[in-house]
Amino acid sequence: MTPSQALQIIHSKTPLLPKVEITLISALGRVLREDIRTREQIPPFDNSAMDGFAVISDDLELLPNDLAIIDEIPAGKVPEIPLESGKCIRIMTGGQIPINTGAVVPVEWTTQINDTIIRIHQKPEETTFIRRASQDVREKDIVVNSGIRITPPIIGMIATAGYQKVMVGRVPDVALIVTGDELYSEIGALPPARIRDTNGPGLSAQIMEVNGNVIGSITARDNKNSISDAIINSRDADVIVMSGGVSVGEYDFVKGVLLELGFEEVFWRVRQRPGGPMLFGMLESTLVFGLPGNPVSASVCFQQYVRPTLLKLMGGHQIHSPKYKAYLAESIQKKSGLHHFVRGIAESQEDGALIVHTTGPQASNLYSSLQHANCLIHLEEDVINPSKGDPVLVSRLPWAMFE
Repeated sequence: MTPSQALQIIHSKTPLLPKVEITLISALGRVLREDIRTREQIPPFDNSAMDGFAVISDDLELLPNDLAIIDEIPAGKVPEIPLESGKCIRIMTGGQIPINTGAVVPVEWTTQINDTIIRIHQKPEETTFIRRASQDVREKDIVVNSGIRITPPIIGMIATAGYQKVMVGRVPDVALIVTGDELYSEIGALPPARIRDTNGPGLSAQIMEVNGNVIGSITARDNKNSISDAIINSRDADVIVMSGGVSVGEYDFVKGVLLELGFEEVFWRVRQRPGGPMLFGMLESTLVFGLPGNPVSASVCFQQYVRPTLLKLMGGHQIHSPKYKAYLAESIQKKSGLHHFVRGIAESQEDGALIVHTTGPQASNLYSSLQHANCLIHLEEDVINPSKGDPVLVSRLPWAMFE
């Protein structure tokens, strides 16, 4: 099936996890599960945008003009004296505007004559430098919608709306199983015929980037008993992510073992590169992803399929990385029939256009190509040998930035 068909099927099988209440300070990266309405208007009262003097507008008709200072209003003080003609009130940024104020004159537009007299040299426009009540948000307005992933500015906005706790989606428990007799995780010299375990730490990090809870990272050997034990020990997870052993080699036991344990296969193989032999299905209520063992394939499949699933489990509405139009910096060799996810580096030009070039050779074992990439170039199935300058769609990798 195509990548879009695979995503549609995965989403149809993805449930919504329960919501939980947590403190706002611990909500970063979580998915909000309630609409946030302001408890009062923002700002809650008229306040000064400058350090200066609250004045009556008629006192500014003839300038310069000397006014008597009758009070001082720092931020947090309630004004007690209304303004009168010929008088002014010193006010600080954020201070509440006193009655009868027509304008605030910045300190820079005045001269201090003595402790009680200020000379005004310049007249501001009516209500200039006054922040009006509800200028930003009205009372009971929705300021943050349910389903959004919480960022630092959203935490600030929720706090401004008067909340100290919020309802969020429960974090999914994710069991990670990497398979392969060749994997080596110990410190020291690499033994003959062994390779370092990339998928264990790399996929764990991708799970944590989206706030998934890694409840176990198990290395299973290329035999049925080891794989079966690892799966049985992971059955309480919301999601099982496996890497390796999902193709058709003599030692690819994952699919067969899963079926013996009651696995419901939903699909196996996607028309894509890298990551064609991807497996997805259900083990009772647990979602199971069988990713290829090559580290790039595993990482790209996680980005395209597992990451959106974890966000959807938590109640996220914006679960896919947005795509941007870019122009190829060089030609790419590609046959029709497969969707290619090409590791790329996108750069902004002076005119705002994005130019993207590949990270070089795209073999699925070249993990350094993923390290240097800031995006994936999406080449649809029917695209053949795109040329330099052709428009393409790119999606930013969540840990990278466009330069």
